[in-house]
Amino acid sequence: MKNILSLAVLVGLAAILFSCGSEKQPGQSETKEQTELPPSLQPEGASTGKLIQLSEKEQNELSIQVQKVANNFIDYTVTAPGVVFPAPNHGSIISTPINGRISKMNKFEGAWVKKGEVLFEIQSLEFGTLVSEYLQAFAEERYQTSRLKRIKQLVEETISSASELERAMAEYDHASASSRAAYSRLRAVGVSVDEIKSFTDGENIDPVLKIHSPIDGIIEKNFVELGQSVNALENLSRVLDTRDVLIRAYLSPDDARLINTGDSVVVSKREKEETILSATVSSVNPGLDEDTRSVIANILVPAVDGWPKPGENVRLSIATSSKKEIIALPVQSLTYDGNNPVVFVKKGNGIYEKRFIGVSEIRDQYVFVDSGLSNGEEVAVSNVFSLKALSRFDIIAEE
Repeated sequence: MKNILSLAVLVGLAAILFSCGSEKQPGQSETKEQTELPPSLQPEGASTGKLIQLSEKEQNELSIQVQKVANNFIDYTVTAPGVVFPAPNHGSIISTPINGRISKMNKFEGAWVKKGEVLFEIQSLEFGTLVSEYLQAFAEERYQTSRLKRIKQLVEETISSASELERAMAEYDHASASSRAAYSRLRAVGVSVDEIKSFTDGENIDPVLKIHSPIDGIIEKNFVELGQSVNALENLSRVLDTRDVLIRAYLSPDDARLINTGDSVVVSKREKEETILSATVSSVNPGLDEDTRSVIANILVPAVDGWPKPGENVRLSIATSSKKEIIALPVQSLTYDGNNPVVFVKKGNGIYEKRFIGVSEIRDQYVFVDSGLSNGEEVAVSNVFSLKALSRFDIIAEE
């Protein structure tokens, strides 16, 4: 009896174990844990986000537009404020090289002058001394020239000795050097060659230094008055040639690295939007301006009908292009998941992939992409926020 009871217990236990081993949880073999790696940890070419499946009704309602991705050189425009300055070699400060008194003023503010035209006459004892020294040196050189010629002839006739010829040559060299030095001093204070020649040809000499304009231009300002005493190196006037001007564009460091010499520029008045004139970037300063903390691009332009004038503020539109081929998308194609930039890539009919991308720069109209997209892919450029909202739900297509 006991053996029969033991056998029954063993059979019952075996049946229980068999039934437990044969049971299966519903969906146990079909389910698989899904985890999404960050974009930086996913293998190259792997999907970086969810797939959003739109129903036919959603496709019709949203009518999502897409744009094909391509690597290209991108053209874009940088706007910047500018200030007008006199062009290099088109502005000059006129100063006096010696002490004296203003005896004559030939031109006044606003008058047009030509290069070499006399602007001021300065009566100066110092200048009179320079002229006197030159005339004495000139006369001595002329005398020593004649004497040397005569002694050479006497030596040839064996009337004078060779030592006398050597002494005559030394005295001639000394006189010639003194004459050249006096001539150089006159030239240094601005006396023209013709004026110096007139000193040796005339009988009476008026010790008046004439100050000439070094450039063509307009008298912007006179700093002295008639009869005023002036000291050496004192400013007398300023002449500007406004037919060409220099415009300095003040750029942010980010914008400046995009600008190249030769880029085209459109210059307009700040209060008006219409185009006034066109030019090109002449040069870009390598460092930041200490006062404005901006990078300065220099633009040389000819004035049109007297515009622009030095001191004016202008608006500049600089057309430039990327220095290498890059992917550019419209800004409306970009959204963010937290701090990560996201686009939606079309994978099929009504299927869009939420894709994390790397953005190098965002301009007014374009997003420059440096990673996450390949040539030929199509990116949604409309109703992006609707796709972002749908991506938060579990409308996910399994591939």
